[in-house]
Parts: sequence; structure tokens; C-alpha cells
Amino acid sequence: FDQAVVGVPGPRADWFIRCDNPDADAPVWSKPVCFANEGCTLNKPTVLSNGDWLLPVSKWAEKTAWVYVSTDQGKSWNPRGRVKFPDWNFDEHMFVELRDGRLWLLARTQGNPHECFSTDRGKTWSEPEPAATVQNVNARFFLRRLASGRILLVKNGPPTERLSKRSHMSAYLSEDDGQTWRGGLLLDERSSVSYPDGFQAPDGLIYILYDWNRHTDAEILLAKFREEDVLAGKLVSKDAKLQMLANKATGPKPILYNGIELPYEWPPRHLDPASTEPMPVPYLRRPPKASIPIDVGRQLFVDDFLIEKVDMKRTFHQAQKHAASPVFKAETTNEMGASSSGGRGQEATCYLGHGGVFFDPRDGVFKMFYTAGWRGGLALATSRDLLHWTRPDLGFPPGGNRLLAQGNDAGHDNCVWLDVNAKRPEERIKFLTHWGSHVLKTSADGREWSQAVTTGSAGDYCSFFLNPFRHVWVFSIKQGGPRGRCRYYAESSDFLTGADWSRAVYWTNADRLDKPEPEGRYPGAGEPTQLYSLNAVAYESVLLGQFYIHRGPNNRLCDQGQFPKLTDLCLGFSRDGFHWHRPDRRAFIAGTRKEGDWDRAYLHGTAGVCVVMDDKLWFPYTGFSGIAPSGKRGMYTGGAIGLATLRRDGFASMDAGEKPATLTTRPIKFSGEHLFVNLDAPRGELRVEVLTLEDKNYGPFTAEKCVPLRCDSTRQRVTWRGVESLARASNKNVRLRFTLTNGSLYSFWVTSDPNGASHGYVAAGGPGFRGVVDSVGAGISSAPAQRP
Repeated sequence: FDQAVVGVPGPRADWFIRCDNPDADAPVWSKPVCFANEGCTLNKPTVLSNGDWLLPVSKWAEKTAWVYVSTDQGKSWNPRGRVKFPDWNFDEHMFVELRDGRLWLLARTQGNPHECFSTDRGKTWSEPEPAATVQNVNARFFLRRLASGRILLVKNGPPTERLSKRSHMSAYLSEDDGQTWRGGLLLDERSSVSYPDGFQAPDGLIYILYDWNRHTDAEILLAKFREEDVLAGKLVSKDAKLQMLANKATGPKPILYNGIELPYEWPPRHLDPASTEPMPVPYLRRPPKASIPIDVGRQLFVDDFLIEKVDMKRTFHQAQKHAASPVFKAETTNEMGASSSGGRGQEATCYLGHGGVFFDPRDGVFKMFYTAGWRGGLALATSRDLLHWTRPDLGFPPGGNRLLAQGNDAGHDNCVWLDVNAKRPEERIKFLTHWGSHVLKTSADGREWSQAVTTGSAGDYCSFFLNPFRHVWVFSIKQGGPRGRCRYYAESSDFLTGADWSRAVYWTNADRLDKPEPEGRYPGAGEPTQLYSLNAVAYESVLLGQFYIHRGPNNRLCDQGQFPKLTDLCLGFSRDGFHWHRPDRRAFIAGTRKEGDWDRAYLHGTAGVCVVMDDKLWFPYTGFSGIAPSGKRGMYTGGAIGLATLRRDGFASMDAGEKPATLTTRPIKFSGEHLFVNLDAPRGELRVEVLTLEDKNYGPFTAEKCVPLRCDSTRQRVTWRGVESLARASNKNVRLRFTLTNGSLYSFWVTSDPNGASHGYVAAGGPGFRGVVDSVGAGISSAPAQRP
């Protein structure tokens, strides 16, 4: 039944449909009958002692709570009475019949619930007043007389407490018609639990349904319990059970930009924190059966997702440390001075931890958010070229270049994201910090900050990132597990709402392929590896993950020996935003392990992971020497920031020698007209052909007609003689076959832009890009003009 097809005026109406043989093999339903235009019914009827059925109906247009009655067991319905509540907010009223024959009605308002009474079975009502014994957040509750004579109340929090959010769904009982309440069974402590409804079965078991995160997870959960459970404040009945998934709004499985189909249960909950096995990657085990769309970004060869057949050799590449490193060292009093908390006495340290390094296209500069001094305040530095940095005098209360002073506001282990595409200007800077508990804040410019929102419990080094492929903020939550430090996952379409970490799922850890530190290189060799942290950013068509692999020693040994612990930066890649493929377990950026080196150990990356400039990827990272200029030593002393670089798209190359080698893609589909490659073959040659799904030549796009490429370029167009573009192959199911000699192929992409804009993501941005998407191609400039 859909009232939209029967010509009912207005957006809402109440209907009834009756079935007298619901248990029959073919139940028969009556024709739908509309009995209340403009009505909205969200609660079930109540049966009175005289047999009348009373139904609450809200008429939102007139902001009035109505009572409808059926005296023939639902065969017909008629209005009986009404009442108007102050501070109207949907009503959602419920009533019970009291022992003295009166009706007690409770209704939702913008403030606390209001109550009124009727002595004539709902025809007239007393003047509404704030409920004497029930307070609630602005949300629906559940009220029902039980077979025992008690009244059951289910709401958010204790009966006489109004919580700040919809959390702590709880059940209470009254033996004196709502004058007092006993017990208190917590059904669900999480945020965004609301709209309880239920019934009592003939055997006394109470069933309560409610929703959780209706706009994202969209789950309906079931709790079943008995009155003795409520009175005990805990489950004491053998058949009681809480937080059972009854339904989840699914519809078709979500399909991502790259054709990957996500499971109904998201995020997945199948991983075991005790397992040492590498994370399984479902989309590599079972690639999409249909042609893979490649309209978003450069297509990297970090895995076999796009590869059908290949006899080229894959090589993974490590970043090269820049000779100018460190490019940013402790200089100010706050940075040079001894720390006063969280490892007291540490000197000469400025570190990212996670911080954030982004290019701001509005101001035309790189911005580095870092921590000034060990456990110090949040500070800002700017640069035009990543090599030379300025500490601007911001004129903010903390002084100098500090955005926030040390303490509850700035905390420590700060994580910052410059959201250049923020829909709300006041949320352009997003901030997570830790001081006792983690909190989230936002700001337009770093001067004024939103009120802190406290997250769920976690370890001391959490971070977050934007997954633009699914438009969600992902929280990388540190927890302790069976194998030490590990990461849990939570996501939210809204950053501040994402503070609810109560449903975070186990995500990932170091595994058996992350080898311990060998003997003889650094103290504490042989300790099991752990995942110290995990940052990520969208780069072209994948998520690029930066894994901080902790190889020991433990904090006690480092503190005693006055040297930094050992973390290396490794990489992972994800195409669905959750599962990580980590094919190369070598350190992408490693500590030197050498006494006196600025980046001896304890390497940290940054939120944003990398930026794009001059056809290179630039990776800011923190290293610790363990030694201050004063000679003072410490586990967290001598922290500075340097750079490492990589060829653009240079994570993995497909290589060929003198003998021609080929790579054939899986079936793909694109809407663009221009094929580009990232190729290093000045002494070799690359040709490309377009094939049908039967491996036959598609039109004129043959290897013979392909203009051979002999170049070293990160953006080189592929052409065919006698053909202007790939337009004839657009929106067709085809394959590409690359034939290469004496060279390395890093990526390919098809675009509508003859300049080669990939329309993929460029990590934390870079000069010439208008944001974090490559929409300019060859129009990129490498020398931004700095604003005054």
C-alpha cells in the first residue's frame, strides 16, 4: 500500500487496513480506509478497561495531539478529543489508563515532556504541564501498562534526567502509576539510540525495538527482558538478551566509483585482533565481474585489481630522503625548553604527531600544523617550497605562531585536517586532540574554535582522515589488543558527529609479515611488531595508507637508555576504504638507527600524508635523534621535521627489459577521450592498443598505429595515427594492452581533458591545484604566489 498512488491530498494521512485471517496461507486484507487527513501516527493503540481502542494521532499542520477511538475493534475510527502542547515538537504522545480510571498522557515537546489527564476517556484533557516524574531529551519515549499492573517506561537516561544527547536507552518500572520509578536496565549506552517501541508477550517477556544511527548505520535493534531484569538493573533472566540486530536498511549493495561492491555490514566486523595473518582484501580475491570504471584518477599498479594478464615485472619503490632535511627544527622558547608533562624534561622538539601538512589554495602556501615542544601547544608554520619555513606571528592569545596553548584546549598528539572544501566555513580546520580524553573541534581560521566534543574511550594517539570516495570522515582509533597497539575504525558523514566511537570495529595491526628488528642494529631487537598509528589520504584512485610500524623497544627500556623508540613508516593501499593491501613490507621511510642522526628513530608521518609539487610526491615526516643541542638526552628529545620524495605515482612500476613485455587490463570502461601514461622509457618504447573483450583489435586503436612513446614523463598522452582521440572507445567495454621495452610504466588514465587532468585526488594538495582534485593537468604551476 502506498498512499501516494490513491490521490490523498497533503503529505500525511492516517489509514487503516484490517486482516481477519492473518495466519491463513493467503491472508485477506481489507481495502485501505483513510480516517485522518493530515494525521501522523507513530504509536500503537491502547486498549482501555471498557474495550475502547485509543489511538494517538498528531496533526502537525495544526500542531495538535488528537485522540482517535475505535469501539468496534478497529473496524472504524473516529476523533474523540484533542490537546495542544506548548513548545510543540511532533507530540508523539502516549497514554496509559491509571488505576483510578483517569488517562495519563505524556507528550514530547522541545523541552521536557509534558503531561495532562482525562477523566472522560479522552474527550477532554487537563491543561498540559511539565511532567512531574519524567524528563527526557527531545526524543520519543515508550510508555505501557504491563500485565503485572506495573507501568513500563523506556527512554534515554534516568526518568528524571534530561540527557544532552540520545544515548543510554534504559527501562524503568513504576508500581504507583508513575509517581516513582524503580530499577533501571540499560539497554544501549551508545549515542543516537532513539524511538523505542514494544510489547509484552503472554509469557511476560518484554520486547523493545529501537533505532541506532538512523541516517548512517540505519539499524533496528531488539532487546528482550523481563520485569525482574529491570528491577535488578542487569540481566538476571536466562532468556533475556540486549542489542540484537533486527533489521538494517540495506537496499542494493553500495557500489563504489571503481565498481567494487560493498557488503551490507559496514564497516566489516569479521577481523580478529588476535590473528597474525595479513588482512584479507576481498576485492582482490573477487574483482568486479562487470567492466571496471576508471573515470576517477590515475590508475596505479600497486596491485592486480586492473590487471588480467602480465609478463612485466612489478617493482615497489621507496621514498628518497631530501638532502636538505631536517627543514624544520626547534627554535622558539616553547620548542627548545624542557617539557613539563607527558615525559617531563624532554628538550629541543617540534614534531608533527600527527599534525597536518596541507597546501592552502586560498592563501597560496603550504601550512604545517605541528606541536611546539614535547606535549606542547598547537602551532603553525608556512612555506612556499616546503624547504624554507616561516613561523608567522598570528596575534592569537597563545602568542607567536601558536594557535592553541598547551593544556586541555590543545592537548597533545594533535591531528589537524585543512578541509579546503568544507561546506561550512567554520569547519575549515578540523582538529582532534588528546588530554585525558580525545576531543574534536573545528575552526574557520584557528582563532575561534567550536565547543569541544568528547569522543569515546581510546588510547593516546588517534587520528582521522577524509575518505572523499565515500564522503565520510574516518577515525583511526588506537586501542590495546591481544598483540599490543592496534587500530579500530569508525566513520561518520559529519566530522563532529563522528565523536561517537562506541561502535568502532577492530581494523588492523602489524602482522606476521612485519618483521621484528634484527639483532645488532638497535636496542630491543626481536620484539613483536605493533601498529603504532595509521594515517591515510586519497591519492588519485586509491586510499594511500601510512603505517607506523613499531619495532620496539618498550617505553621502559627507551626511558632508561635515554634514546627514542623505533617506528618506521610503511605503506598500504585500499580501494574500498577499509581493507589494506600491503605488498611491500620494507620501510617506505626508515629511521637510520645511527647515533647522532636527526632521524635516528621514532619516525612519524602526518595527517594528509603527502603533497604534490614539481611532479613529485613530498612526504613530511618527524624524526628523533634523542639528543638536544644542550647535550640532554631523552626518549622524546631532539625531534625535527624533514622531507622525503617520490616520483608522482611512483609507488610501483611495471618494468620491461630488452625483450618486449605486455600488460593487459581487465575489462574497463571510461567516458574520457584521451589516454595518458606515466612512463620512464627514454631508451625504450611503449605502445598501447585497445581490445575488445574477445582480445581482438578495437577499431583503429592498434599497436601498429600507436605512435611509440620514448620519453620520461609523468604525464604523456598516447595517440594513434589517423585518429584524433579515443572517443570511439568511450563508454564501451574494452581492454587496454601495453607493450613495453626498456622502461617502467607507473600509471595510466583516460580523461576528457586534453591537458591530462586526471580528476583524481592529489593527497593534501599542491601548488597549481584548485583544491584536492587534479582538474588542471598540464596547467599546473610550481611557484605559488604568497599572499601578503
